[in-house]
Order: sequence, then C-alpha cells, then structure tokens
Amino acid sequence: EGDESGHSIVWYRLGQHKTLDPEAYFRALLNTLDRAIGDNLKRSNNKIGKYNCVLDGSGFQLNRMPSLKDVKHGLNMMQDHYPDRLGMIMIVNMSRVGEFLLKLIVPLISKEVREKIKLVPHNPQQRMEMLEALVGKEFIPDYIGGTSTYFPDQATYYPKNFHFASEAEGREYMTTMPYHGYD
Repeated sequence: EGDESGHSIVWYRLGQHKTLDPEAYFRALLNTLDRAIGDNLKRSNNKIGKYNCVLDGSGFQLNRMPSLKDVKHGLNMMQDHYPDRLGMIMIVNMSRVGEFLLKLIVPLISKEVREKIKLVPHNPQQRMEMLEALVGKEFIPDYIGGTSTYFPDQATYYPKNFHFASEAEGREYMTTMPYHGYD
C-alpha cells in the first residue's frame, strides 16, 4: 500500500508472530518484500521499486522471535537480495526489552541499512508526526494511534478462483524457494 509515486509500505507487527520455522518465516518475509517492491515498480512505471517498513513492537516477547543466529541469517538474506530497495524502517511501540535486543542486532546490519532505521519516540505526538511524514495521516492504523481501521480481508483481497495452498504445499514451497539455505 502507498501513494502513486511513493514507496510501498510494509506494516509488520512483531508481537503478532511466533517463529516456529525460521527458514519459512524469513522466506515468507522476503516474499512480502518482493510483493511490496513489485507493487511500487508497477505504480512508478518501473522507475522506483522501493519500500518503507513500519515495525510495530507492541506485544513483542523474546520467546516469540527466532534465535540470534537465525536473525543474523535473515538479515543477511534481506541485505543480499534488497541492497537498494529499502527506503526506511520506522520502529514504533518497542518495549525496553525490544530496544535492548535492537542494540544487539544493529551491529549485524550494514552501515547503509543502519542509517535507514528510525526508532520512533514513545511520545504520542512525536510518533504521529514521524508517521504522518512517512505515510500520511489517513493511512496510520488505529492500533498505532491513527484513524485507519483497515484490516485485510481474504475474501475481498483474493479472487474467487484463487488457489489456497495446503499446509504441505506451503511447506514444500517454503523449502524450495530460491533463497539462501541454511548450512
């Protein structure tokens, strides 16, 4: 989602996910980024191809995340596949534990990507000012303090003839996609 000339926006809610299979988790994330880049290329007539990411740390817990080794591997995959596609990452609602963890992870990230990461203040007014500058007031979700109540609905998003993969088909796809494999 985004405007015609701006970068696509990926909204990612860290506290909503539990990593059971790190390889599948990061491959699904890469697939989401591919779709955001494709959306932006389509809207910009193949001129831009970038995305911004808003990471919402609400509900984040250490026991829901991949191991540090898996995080490092995932970061390497993203840096290898999308070196110039990232516009900015804004991190909102990060807990103290999340902020501590971020300090451990940031050294694993390239300097170019580190400069694109912004930790949004907890102050509601400052948070809204930063988010409005990135996405526009009408697109900020209500769970972050905005007014948008949009929630993706499979029935309206996917065409009626869309094939939903079975769990087995999904696992096969996730393990055969051409991304970095684990050693």
